[in-house]
Amino acid sequence: MRLIGYGLRVFPLQGVWRSPTGQFVCTCGSEKCQNPGKHPLASLAPRGLKNATTCQSTVERWFTRAPAANVGLATGLIIVLDVDPRHGGDESLRQLEAVHGPLPLTWRVLTGGGGEHIFFRPPAGVEVRNSAGLLGPGLDVRGVGGYVVAPSSLHASGRTYEWSVDHHPDETPLAPMPDWMLEALGPPATGPARPASEWRQLVAEGVVSGARNNTVARLTGLLLRKNVDALVALELMQAFNAARCQPPLSEEEITRTVGSIALKELKRREVRDGVR
Repeated sequence: MRLIGYGLRVFPLQGVWRSPTGQFVCTCGSEKCQNPGKHPLASLAPRGLKNATTCQSTVERWFTRAPAANVGLATGLIIVLDVDPRHGGDESLRQLEAVHGPLPLTWRVLTGGGGEHIFFRPPAGVEVRNSAGLLGPGLDVRGVGGYVVAPSSLHASGRTYEWSVDHHPDETPLAPMPDWMLEALGPPATGPARPASEWRQLVAEGVVSGARNNTVARLTGLLLRKNVDALVALELMQAFNAARCQPPLSEEEITRTVGSIALKELKRREVRDGVR
């Protein structure tokens, strides 16, 4: 399977077949299936996307036993922007590109439902989570803990998922996720406190394109959680940007990022304090 050659982790999904009535239905056999051809094939992958692998022998065994199965592609090591035109995703993307410029050339899949899957490489050490609608109506992000249906799979519409001719992995490099997109998705989910040594190293060494916005967001969140005044945090981030971001972002971009994180922190405090 060529997907493995691109470093993509896969696992089997239920397939889709044409019933005697001419309709395409899920191989799970449920007449009320809400996600035909899109949910894990439990008989072969009982843990679903957690069974995803790049092991050639395992994948060959799965799809030899279930040749009609669709292919699930685990995300996290790669990020997928799911553009669903049925919910306005194409228009949302046009509006974002009008503000931020066109998305970089990267891998794209034409989905069986008439939309697109746009692939990106996340910044090193950054976990991008799943989200729905944060970037706009009809725009979902599949990251850590998520998956999408992969090319060659059959959709309930009767169409297959196919690599875009102009954005095929054989011809196109996988682009890093744009800074503005990372910023719009907000800072990474909070987890165990990072050691002080990590913060010192980050401030001392700085960051390069692909991680600048996310790093500014993380540092802003750290300062605000320590009750540093928002205006002071903004001045500190402008100084960090000028001295440690290569190349520096614009002052306007830093202001937007800090302002966004400050609003999130304000809402967090209101919830904490019971403010309505």
